[in-house]
Amino acid sequence: MAWYWIVLIVIVALFALTFLVYITNADMKMAEKLYNRLLAYHDQKDVEEKL
Repeated sequence: MAWYWIVLIVIVALFALTFLVYITNADMKMAEKLYNRLLAYHDQKDVEEKL
């Protein structure tokens, strides 16, 4: 198999993966889970409020 077929297969696979992420909105679902975990982490920290 020639090297350019391998490169073409890799490019098509990356395109298919990014298209799947775009269609399923997976990037924002992952960002939402990360955001919720960060909120929970910061809500349980003790903070001294100075006025």
